[in-house]
Amino acid sequence: MFLWLGIKFNNLTRISLYFLYLLILVGGIVRCTGSGMGCPDWPKCFGKYIPPTSEKQLPSNYKKKFLDSRLEKNERLISLFSYLGFKKLSIKIANDPNIRIEEEFNVYKTWIEYLNRLLGALVGLALLITFISSIFRKPFKNEVVLLSFFALLFVMIEGWVGAIVVSTNLLPGLITFHVLLALLIICIVIKSYFISTINSQFKIGNYPKYIYYLLILSMFLFISQIILGTQVREAIDYMTNYSKSIDRNNFIENLGFEFLIHRSYSLLVLMVHILILYLIYKQPIKINFLKNFTFSLSLLVLLEILTGVGMAYFSIPKFLQPIHLFLAFLIFGLQFYLFLIIRANKYKTV
Repeated sequence: MFLWLGIKFNNLTRISLYFLYLLILVGGIVRCTGSGMGCPDWPKCFGKYIPPTSEKQLPSNYKKKFLDSRLEKNERLISLFSYLGFKKLSIKIANDPNIRIEEEFNVYKTWIEYLNRLLGALVGLALLITFISSIFRKPFKNEVVLLSFFALLFVMIEGWVGAIVVSTNLLPGLITFHVLLALLIICIVIKSYFISTINSQFKIGNYPKYIYYLLILSMFLFISQIILGTQVREAIDYMTNYSKSIDRNNFIENLGFEFLIHRSYSLLVLMVHILILYLIYKQPIKINFLKNFTFSLSLLVLLEILTGVGMAYFSIPKFLQPIHLFLAFLIFGLQFYLFLIIRANKYKTV
């Protein structure tokens, strides 16, 4: 059986990556529907492995019960962060009034969050099987095994961070860290897949060195853009939950400078991708795979900008939010994959 798993490593890695992206899409749906606190505890949901379908199935004091439990967990969390030297974060958690909010049962939000957690567990299982497969893969490669191990490890850490996010009632800074860790996991899985599948299609000849550096720049710019996007999202969440006097139609005009930078910055990101596309098409080497790949990447960046424009001009419609998030992760994954392809080839000095 284990030898069979070794043979199927490439397929398992690809399946794990599909599950990761599906989890990101579902996570976006959780955010846009406000279902992040649909289950006020973790890993159970309202104290059950299978959540209730009616408030009648819960004790009369369930709000206070789960709030007290969450506050108790936060006390331990505050002590841990203080011990590790994160005193500012500890103070922020301790003084955040949001963590003292009692959560009402909503069957739709509960089951959306529960399905999100089930999918998260499925991702963990897929990466565990992939790690076992990497050990029995032929030929054996230490790098592939280590990457598979770290993908599994970081997914477990991501699950723990998710528990903290729930415990702290979606504390803003932790949400940003949650997103960045997800990006790291995707990079690890893509790198593992790339190493295990590298073949003649990646032998694209010599490309100018500046294309390689432009790809690095594009990834740096896009990560910065994602961070700005999470900050904009956190500001919108705050207005949704605590600024009832602000109408949703006026959310955009009440956002801070982060939104203005996020909006204008997107044009710079698009320009860099168009430049990379132009430079690759300009090369005498005829590699249709690479040219089509880069063209598709540029189109996705344009589509990402259009979804952002749609949210800005149509009062942030909920159906666009998970699409915008999913496209961001998809673009970064493709950027990283293209970077690996270019780096795998010797580039000429210009």
